[in-house]
Amino acid sequence: MNIIRRAISIFLIVVVMGGVVYIDQRQTEVSEGASRGIVSMAGFPHSIKSNRISSSWFCPGAAAGDGLDSASVFISNPSDTAITAAVSFLSNSPMESQTVEVPARNHSVVDVLRGRTVGVIVPVVEIIGSVGTVEQQLVYAAGDVTSQCVSQTSSTWYFADGFTTQGSSQRLVLTNPYPESAVVNVAYVTKEGKRSPTGFQGLILGSRTSRSLSLAEFGATDESSIALEVEATTGQIIASRMQHYLGGGRLGYSTTIGIPVALNEWWFAAGRTGPQVSERLVVFNPSASLAQVNVSFFGEGITNGTIIDENASAAAPSATVDIPAGSVLLINTDDLADLPKGEHAMVVSSIGKVPVVVEHVLSQITGGSSFTAITNGVPAALATQEWRIPSGLSNGARNALSLVNTTAQDGTYTVSAVGPGGVVDLPQLIDVPIGAAARISLDVPAGVNDGEVVIRSTVPLVVQRRTYRGHGLVGFGIVGALPVISK
Repeated sequence: MNIIRRAISIFLIVVVMGGVVYIDQRQTEVSEGASRGIVSMAGFPHSIKSNRISSSWFCPGAAAGDGLDSASVFISNPSDTAITAAVSFLSNSPMESQTVEVPARNHSVVDVLRGRTVGVIVPVVEIIGSVGTVEQQLVYAAGDVTSQCVSQTSSTWYFADGFTTQGSSQRLVLTNPYPESAVVNVAYVTKEGKRSPTGFQGLILGSRTSRSLSLAEFGATDESSIALEVEATTGQIIASRMQHYLGGGRLGYSTTIGIPVALNEWWFAAGRTGPQVSERLVVFNPSASLAQVNVSFFGEGITNGTIIDENASAAAPSATVDIPAGSVLLINTDDLADLPKGEHAMVVSSIGKVPVVVEHVLSQITGGSSFTAITNGVPAALATQEWRIPSGLSNGARNALSLVNTTAQDGTYTVSAVGPGGVVDLPQLIDVPIGAAARISLDVPAGVNDGEVVIRSTVPLVVQRRTYRGHGLVGFGIVGALPVISK
């Protein structure tokens, strides 16, 4: 009898959560005006400070066929009471689900591959209430990967950076978490222009399924620059990108969800220039109009931000860079003579009303090997005074946190960790000053546990972190922290 009751309870949880997601999709489709802007931001990684019936987390997925050692979703619960989550696993097979209870001030790790050795599996997490946060983690010999999950689907997705040079591979994963089919068109842009292969048009995504597309199957091979544009003409979806870098100046593995909408301002907190470092800002203009952007840098030795022209050998006080309609431009920051070597933050601003999509690509040769880290920009609208890191920080890691003050006002910040006793401020990281337009790198204090980390400040910040690649590999990954906003 207890088994029957448990089965009924699990079934009801899954049905209720599925209904909430379906209703949320319907509400999204009719949003207009200011509310539509809020919905657009909801497609980016973030957490909402509000009382909701449930919260959804859509993750980028894992490719079992790539030879991963393991894949999991990390569900964090910083509250004083246990929370319940339903985890669904979407693939080209019938959907599977399980429920998980996450203890108070603790976390649960859920296996994604579930014994599968081929195909792509995409996890979707539904949490009763709005307290928990979710990240995806991959363990892989080419470098462990931590990826952010998002809380809303979209009818459009963009990827500025793509790479298939010297045997490197890239796949696009399309996921439909809803009970109705979706119809999707995909186009890609290279140096030769925009292409819309017939096999990428009118793709039908069945209910609660995912589909993996290899760019090599459609002629996008040996390309050093590939932007992707995904449009669901019916329904809403999640689009993610999986890249394995094997040459051409890149090495490693990357998995990320796309960018749902082009915007006018993008922030990056974890930039770097120096010997053996190649840093690029990849800017994609998906519109039918010319876009113009400038790039400002912030950090030690940079007092007021520096506008950079990608064709210039030195800093230009008011230079702009043209991005033709429907094209991609790679801006090299390491070739700029007047940019001090070392750590810095950057903001890419679009002049006028033509928005763009921007990603940051950092490659470095070190210790006889090399690595590549890819990260999406943080929209200016998501610069906020509270940030969370669901899976925490590695104990004693150096330069693990990068913070940039996006305002012209001085402020302070405090770093806290969630543990058995609740949220505890970390010694010597309480009310730390951060100047106007300043950037700070933080080491992780010894003794920090593996729980969620919280950063609170008196001024809006953008926060990104570095993650270990594991397996004795050199370098790091770059992942955004999770902004907490009020709705």
